[in-house]
Amino acid sequence: FVYQNKIWVTDMNNNRIDVYDKASHKLLFNFPNTDKTDESYLFMPTNLWLANDMVYVSDIGGFNVKIYSLEGKYLKTIGSHGDKLGQFSRPKGIAASNDSIIYVVDAGFENVQMFDNEGNLLMFFGGPYKGPGDMWLPAKVSISYKNLEYFRKYLDPEFDLQYLIFVTNQFGPDKINVYGAVELKK
Repeated sequence: FVYQNKIWVTDMNNNRIDVYDKASHKLLFNFPNTDKTDESYLFMPTNLWLANDMVYVSDIGGFNVKIYSLEGKYLKTIGSHGDKLGQFSRPKGIAASNDSIIYVVDAGFENVQMFDNEGNLLMFFGGPYKGPGDMWLPAKVSISYKNLEYFRKYLDPEFDLQYLIFVTNQFGPDKINVYGAVELKK
């Protein structure tokens, strides 16, 4: 992920995030530098997203999401291992909107769970593939505020499109699903 002239990379082999200078590609720092007993430890970081001056990391080995400051200071954990709402089986992709809604892809549940910045579950969408809009081993989620005009024609006229949510699928006929975050027009 490129953010503020730095390249942020998940390093599964070393259980950390490596941060490089965008111009020189020199390693600047990495985090967390802790052992397995510390709550900030990353067991197997798979994806990351930077927004709102925070680093959001999906930890498939820890069955959760960890949030850090831009300096690598641990802030909090969202979710846990399990099969209930707000828990994860295989968290993979992660993204956060400008209004601090956190989107987490779970390949095991084949859905995306949405959390507020405090870690409270807001809702989920998707589900095992039966047709368009469903997911088949989803892997990544991404948010875009660009090119909204191409998708507005698909909305009910009473709603306004705020941003797009793209979810990739590893299998099935729909390799990319496009969803929209909407608000009721005032």
